[in-house]
Amino acid sequence: MKIFQKVVFSLLLILMMAVPVFAQGEGTILPQTTSTAADCKGILDKFTGAPNQGAAIKVDRDNILGCAIKTGRISLSMIPFFISYITNYMLGLVGLICVLFVVLGGYRFVLGGLTADKEKGKKTIEHALIGMGVALMAWTVVTVIINAITS
Repeated sequence: MKIFQKVVFSLLLILMMAVPVFAQGEGTILPQTTSTAADCKGILDKFTGAPNQGAAIKVDRDNILGCAIKTGRISLSMIPFFISYITNYMLGLVGLICVLFVVLGGYRFVLGGLTADKEKGKKTIEHALIGMGVALMAWTVVTVIINAITS
């Protein structure tokens, strides 16, 4: 039974590492944009406050970061956007890990015949939920600070 647990855990760990990398569509965790080079110039001009000709260009965090990476016009004023993007990405990764450990704890709890195994399962679930709560509080603090800086 221990070997089965290790194999299942290893497969879930490999799957967990592969999903975030390819979830963005082009094999990268960096923000992507579908805007053309001219649209990117307009987005970055609008972000920096320079006059531009494009009136109906959607300017949001992902478009700004994607265009900055695409064109190479990365500036220090984009640091809060990068921090926000990275914290949102990391929160998704922490959520995935939390779900993995809740499943692992449930597996231990249900299949644990002895009380010690059931206690290990309960503790695993408890620690996973506490970790998720700490991550959510950290994300909230970072988001509030970033919003205070950028607004």
